[in-house]
Amino acid sequence: PKGSKRSRAAEVHNLSERKRRDRINERMKALQELIPNSNKTDKASMLDEAIEYLKLLQHQLQVV
Repeated sequence: PKGSKRSRAAEVHNLSERKRRDRINERMKALQELIPNSNKTDKASMLDEAIEYLKLLQHQLQVV
């Protein structure tokens, strides 16, 4: 029984971790759709592109 408690806890943890990863992946896909000409697939590169695009938009707002 003690081992089954541990495996049940691990199972719950694995499920919640999978849901967390799925949610992050969905949000990354949504972010990628908002960034023009974004063709990066790895998360770090996508975030870099998003940061640069936001900086560009901020600059454009300041110029206007």
